[in-house]
Amino acid sequence: MKIFISADMEGVTGIVHGDQLMPSGKTYERGRKLMTADINAAITGALREAPEAEFVVCDGHAVMRNIILEELHEAAQLVIGPAHPNNKPLCQSQGCDESFDLAFFTGYHSRAGTPNGLLSHTWVGSTISNFRINGDLVGETAINAAVVGHWDIPVGLVSGANELEPEAQATIPEGFVFAGTKKTYGFSAALCLPPAKTQKLLNEGAAEAVRRFKEGKLKPYKPTQPVTFEVEVHRREMADKSAQVPGVERKNERTITVTADSTIAAAETMWRGVCRAQDSEPDWLK
Repeated sequence: MKIFISADMEGVTGIVHGDQLMPSGKTYERGRKLMTADINAAITGALREAPEAEFVVCDGHAVMRNIILEELHEAAQLVIGPAHPNNKPLCQSQGCDESFDLAFFTGYHSRAGTPNGLLSHTWVGSTISNFRINGDLVGETAINAAVVGHWDIPVGLVSGANELEPEAQATIPEGFVFAGTKKTYGFSAALCLPPAKTQKLLNEGAAEAVRRFKEGKLKPYKPTQPVTFEVEVHRREMADKSAQVPGVERKNERTITVTADSTIAAAETMWRGVCRAQDSEPDWLK
């Protein structure tokens, strides 16, 4: 059995503030350890039900060099490196392919515009106001579920703050396990469970996800094809730049669209368009 883990950081145990999220932050190194521990808890839980399972983890947060490789479970391999389109055209799902059976999304967060959402954004907070797939408003959970769903891979586990659960339930197929790491108070504060508790929740949740997969209770998210990704950016200048990318169309002053015959093609083109929208290449792309 092969399990793909897309790992973000905002929904990780104890993460509530930007200071924990980037190398310049004073508490970033502790955040890295918390992120790695959450992933390991999910891996050990899955191994209880599938002892021979193999894992590929994609570091899907910001600079994408956050997970501590030397502390990662030996059953896993790690995709490391910035999400420049020439490096990682699938961004948070780079490394996934048709050989995988199941996907876990750890440390995820709510979409841009979520009322009081903890560190909420979609893909690039400085650029994107709204993201839609075939007209439906979505966040990163659904975006990456659609990408892995291209290969008929279902999502079995999602972890993050409490407000992510209803979003995930509304946008991806039912049956997945949600592991809540904290209760959100606002954009940069939450009531956090300690690692001793969240690691048990992740461990048990991953084991249950594997059981549900084996029982045929999980389904992939497969948007109707051809699929349209639509992004509303913050400024018209961003849309101007994005529309220079082949395959990206300008819908109105601040909205760009990509329509493709596969979710993979739509995701790759839209990610290239979003990266092109930056005023200058940010540190997280370098």
